[in-house]
Amino acid sequence: MLSSILRGAAAGAAGATALNAVTYVDMAVRGRPASSTPEQTVEKVAHAVGVEIPGDEQRKQARASGIGALLGLLTGTAVGAAYGAAHGAGWRPGTVTGGLAATGAALVAANGPMTVLRITDPRRWSFADWASDVVPHVAYGFVTAATFAATVRKRRR
Repeated sequence: MLSSILRGAAAGAAGATALNAVTYVDMAVRGRPASSTPEQTVEKVAHAVGVEIPGDEQRKQARASGIGALLGLLTGTAVGAAYGAAHGAGWRPGTVTGGLAATGAALVAANGPMTVLRITDPRRWSFADWASDVVPHVAYGFVTAATFAATVRKRRR
């Protein structure tokens, strides 16, 4: 089980790298700015738990941005670890089914907290908003599933 979880975490980290790459390509091609929702999430959670982000406004914003990005990587790695745990428990999806499952899990893990905190409301997103969120998560899901599949040892008969 531990081996499956660790391989899943590594696959999730690879998926997070793919998600970031697709996001940055989208930003470069369309000239769209980075989302501020991860930063807003960090600020809102810090306020809710009574923690002050240190520094002047510029440094606070930079720290919140950095922590938001790190939380995204952590989320991707954790979803991958959960994917590995499911495999260790006996779930054996193909790459397509696994990719779709990892995509869905990542979308919920990334957007759920921001929705609960009322930082965003997916019900109000435009088609372009959805596309700029779903497409990178699809890249995440399929890279995670394919990377995990590549690490699975085939049993000899």
